[in-house]
Amino acid sequence: MFDRLRVLLRRKAVRELIKYGIVGGIGLVVDMGAYFLLVKQFEVHYPISSFVIELFGADKSPRMMDILISSIIGQSLGVINNFILNSIFTFKVTDKKIRRFFSFAGIAAIGMVISSFLLTIFIEGLGLSEMLAKGLAIIIVAMIQFLINKHVTFKQKEQITQ
Repeated sequence: MFDRLRVLLRRKAVRELIKYGIVGGIGLVVDMGAYFLLVKQFEVHYPISSFVIELFGADKSPRMMDILISSIIGQSLGVINNFILNSIFTFKVTDKKIRRFFSFAGIAAIGMVISSFLLTIFIEGLGLSEMLAKGLAIIIVAMIQFLINKHVTFKQKEQITQ
């Protein structure tokens, strides 16, 4: 059993997945920490929440819009953290930083949209707590983003030519 585990851990993709998970855990602390502080600790109310609701004709409460904005702020901080750590630690790719960052940020933006959609479903549709809903959304989005980032954002030169 330990021999199979050793063989598995020697595979580059498995090591990258483990490192991606570690970086994701750190990013999760950054994201959830900011989210907790904004939503639970300080109960931040954004003046823009009511404006956004009116602008888009959304049927959301100002509180739900505040939650979504706080989530986006937390995710943005997590994205910056994760890009830096994944570049250096996980994929060891430090060239084309600006292009890679915009690719990473674009994938993260799509993840934020999916996460916001899931938060709305989990909180308003299923009645889950804000923190549990956030955790579930992060897990779902992280799995999708690993695959895309591995094969798009952090694709290495030797992978491109093959």
